[in-house]
Amino acid sequence: MENELRQKAKELLESGQVKQVIGYEDGSTAFKSTPCFASSPEDADRLVWNPTCVNNLAVYLPSAVKQGKVAVAVKPCDGRSVVELIKEHQINRDDVVTMVVPCPGVLNPDALADIDPKTIKNIEWKGDGISVTTDSGEISIPREKAFLDKCLSCTLTDPAVTNIKLGDSPERSPLKDKDAAIAEYEKMSVDERRVFWAKEFTKCIRCYACRQACPACYCKECFVDKNGQVWALKSTDPEANWFFHMTRAMHLAGRCIGCGECERSCPMGIPLTLIGRTLEKDVEEMFGSGAGQDPDALPILGSFDLTKDPDPCPE
Repeated sequence: MENELRQKAKELLESGQVKQVIGYEDGSTAFKSTPCFASSPEDADRLVWNPTCVNNLAVYLPSAVKQGKVAVAVKPCDGRSVVELIKEHQINRDDVVTMVVPCPGVLNPDALADIDPKTIKNIEWKGDGISVTTDSGEISIPREKAFLDKCLSCTLTDPAVTNIKLGDSPERSPLKDKDAAIAEYEKMSVDERRVFWAKEFTKCIRCYACRQACPACYCKECFVDKNGQVWALKSTDPEANWFFHMTRAMHLAGRCIGCGECERSCPMGIPLTLIGRTLEKDVEEMFGSGAGQDPDALPILGSFDLTKDPDPCPE
């Protein structure tokens, strides 16, 4: 698959069909990859595809397309972000070539907890899990431990915008219910939920990593960065943190595809995907569709019809 990805990237760059190919390359260690921006056929030799390719690369598209047509390697889940960016007119469909790569699942870093990171030489998919090559030999990790929770509940195949399909899509047999965490959360009373989030938001250091990693947070100036505004304090006290996270969550309602990059990038371990998925579940139940499904559809909250749609805040 890696060779096929590199060859297709070279073809696109050599023919001039695209100015740049965005994918993944080896990171600073064998258990990490990093975004790769290939602008020449030679650069394409750096591209890799393995379980460490976690980043949602759609976050780079709004700025990348300003320099010309771009190709991007996307997992089926991340392809939904491309759909949302097209729907919201942040990129034009003709400016992006999506190369959809088959994804059995991406690495859960907890799976490596018992392995000395300095001894890891390589990580690859094997069977229904992953194989980790170390100085001492090969270690097999089963699927239920190897992959992130979002991968264990994934049923996605090809996204709605697919220009080039590489390889064959793996069979999908979810091991987890994607709404299991929400079911437990919804057992809490309103007061219990407020206590839960109040505790979580006290951890926030307002580094804005969640915002920077999110493909749907593409505003040139965030509401908290505007000069002169007094309703969004920059301090890290609990009330200010609550205001930031809740306002951001509402901005993402109907638009979040659940890639989990916000939570993965958070240095404080705040369960941000729980907020996003809870709102998405509500949107799906109210409007019958979710984010990242149809590039020609209007944004869900932008198409709200008072005469047809349910009142989200009934008396």
